[in-house]
Amino acid sequence: MEHRYKKRFQFSLDVTVRGGDGSILYGRSCDISSEGMFIELNESVPIHTAVDVECSSCGYLPALVVHSGDRGIGVMFRATSLDEKEFLDQLLSGTLVEQVEHHSGRS
Repeated sequence: MEHRYKKRFQFSLDVTVRGGDGSILYGRSCDISSEGMFIELNESVPIHTAVDVECSSCGYLPALVVHSGDRGIGVMFRATSLDEKEFLDQLLSGTLVEQVEHHSGRS
């Protein structure tokens, strides 16, 4: 049985996952919480891999892969700076998502 401490929200946005080894993967987020995100990917990423999750070129959050499966990866955010925490707050409030969708022509 899975235990979640923070509420997850539906969150569908194109993301780029950058590995410390220079690898770049493109995926789509499914949900988000203040602690992490699930990202649909066509490739697997080893558990415990440190990555940066970039959301439509608006910013990025450092994260750690905690789940990897056929559908994608689950990451736990490691936001430590004030800028990273503010970026995460914007993602959770929906403010940043609305700005990205507006600029990309989505409604």
